[in-house]
Amino acid sequence: HNIFSGQWSTINKRSQETTRVYSLAIRRIITIVHTISISEHLNQTSTTMMSCHALSLALILSLLGAGGVAAASSENSNNNEQLFQQQQLLIREKPPLRVFVLVGQSNMVGHGSRSALDESTGQQKNATLEWLVANAPDRFGMLKQELGESGEVGVEVRAGKSGKTKKKSSQKSEWAIRPDVFIACNSRALDDLSPRVTTYGNLYAGLCAGDPDQKDQVGPELGFGWAVGDAFNRGVADNDNKVLLLKIAWGGKSLAVDFRPPSSGGTTGPFYESVIANVKNTMTNIAHIFPNESDRPVQLSGFAWHQGWNDGCNDTMAAEYEYNLANLIRDVRKDLNMPDLPFAIAGTGMKGYSKQPTRREDVINAELKVAKYPEFKGGVASVDTRPFARGPAPASPTDFGYHWMCNAESYWLIGQSLGKSMVDLVNHREEGQVTEES
Repeated sequence: HNIFSGQWSTINKRSQETTRVYSLAIRRIITIVHTISISEHLNQTSTTMMSCHALSLALILSLLGAGGVAAASSENSNNNEQLFQQQQLLIREKPPLRVFVLVGQSNMVGHGSRSALDESTGQQKNATLEWLVANAPDRFGMLKQELGESGEVGVEVRAGKSGKTKKKSSQKSEWAIRPDVFIACNSRALDDLSPRVTTYGNLYAGLCAGDPDQKDQVGPELGFGWAVGDAFNRGVADNDNKVLLLKIAWGGKSLAVDFRPPSSGGTTGPFYESVIANVKNTMTNIAHIFPNESDRPVQLSGFAWHQGWNDGCNDTMAAEYEYNLANLIRDVRKDLNMPDLPFAIAGTGMKGYSKQPTRREDVINAELKVAKYPEFKGGVASVDTRPFARGPAPASPTDFGYHWMCNAESYWLIGQSLGKSMVDLVNHREEGQVTEES
């Protein structure tokens, strides 16, 4: 750090290519030092440690030496380009782990029925995920996979309050697992504000969905993960791109109070503060949560929001929803130090186009309107979810209107639409960066 800090101001004035080499070099060195720290923690032998330190020191010195050569020959663009290409080969990075944050209340927690049997017939109820896979295999068949010889697939990891983790197979499930999409989530207990993830693993139907004591639930994370995973990972050489969904949600929470952003004045919502702390904490501890990805750069790529029911229960909260939502976007971007963070919103349209109290219409209209603010152009999108509403039982598993009738198709469509909107926002942002660099 001391060596680089003394040279950075000078290097930064050199050619753009040399600057990029140093930037990548620093990131690689940080990864090596982190690996050494882990090795020390695991009490590796002194011989191995000496080899690791020697290797890292040699790499640092070689990079510094190469940087000095580049600086001395900055007048010669051909030499610079050749050096840059050589350094690219030396410090080639893995593709980044793209992190998407999913936040909201109970419908982001997810209450779609993965499986629910009709007591009178013993058959799957309509619109459970099991029913959808069986009756619409062209749309949902990929969510299942054949059982292996062991009869078990997937691993779910749960971290207790002590920090110790327990692994268990995914209850002899046939649900397909995305090897390229990870998910991590908070406990989802209503009063647990601890800024940490308690469950994580590769994405499959049911992981990180429902309240802590519920099973066989799915939420928007499933469709969202499939959408962003397909967009960013499929067709990529070696399938080496990876995505992490960081889901932070609690049931029964309002934007006006619980998630209240600082810029709205009054008391900042404790759940807003927990979200920001959880994102920062998780982003800096990826190597401990997913150790196999410790050598991969981590890139915060987007923020998805699905909330609104509680604010629609109160005239005052509904009236200020637009103001609070706009402030939420601004404050999240500011507090995460990413002023153009893509932000996708899924509306609170569980009642469809049926007649609703004015306050609920106000929330829906606010969610659609904020995305059209000139300041948010190209960086914020809103999905009208009213077309995804389905009828009550027997057309759906339940008649719980506030939870989309527990209809798995509704939750899948919400996640898919959020994910596809997010992909468009990310591509727009990254294409703009490429244009600016060129």
